[in-house]
Amino acid sequence: MKDDKGFSLVELIIVIAIMSIILGIVFYSFSLMVGQYARECANNTSAALDKEKNYALAKSATVDCYVEIVFREKDGYYARYYVPGSAITKTDWVLDEEQKLGKHNVSMEFTIENASAGTTRNVTLDANTSVKIIYNRSSGAFKGAVIADGSDGDAGSLPNMSVLDSEKCTAIQIVHGRTYEIKLYPSTGKHVLSRVN
Repeated sequence: MKDDKGFSLVELIIVIAIMSIILGIVFYSFSLMVGQYARECANNTSAALDKEKNYALAKSATVDCYVEIVFREKDGYYARYYVPGSAITKTDWVLDEEQKLGKHNVSMEFTIENASAGTTRNVTLDANTSVKIIYNRSSGAFKGAVIADGSDGDAGSLPNMSVLDSEKCTAIQIVHGRTYEIKLYPSTGKHVLSRVN
């Protein structure tokens, strides 16, 4: 008998099939790992919006309240929950709680619509920018959105509340490997989280 060296066609097909399965598992695991940070941040942001809406309906008495989403370099995204410090002055808000939303390597972009001007702009959150989303204390609807400079110096303060009716946050996109979107419905205060890709 001859001692032929090499692989038979059947052996080659089996090796290729096994390698394909292993590569498929590796790519799928990598895809899940990459999208995990975006999914986690999106879920936490959605929960933060729910939490502040509950604050508005239960804790804010006669004054509207808001959640501020901030970014800290090398630390990540945080939600700051503000409730009224006084139901009499209606101008001062106090930080009730702070919660981490996601890691610093995730990208978060807010879609802000101005109904009176008929314009839409996208605001990417960074260390110099924060977004304040104000809730109506009687209905839980989104009263408006304010783009702030992200510093602690303007914490607990808002512009004239009558200005807020024109600017509303209608969507938040969270991206890292995968893209998640939170659609906000200003008139009801509801939001829907979905995966874009």
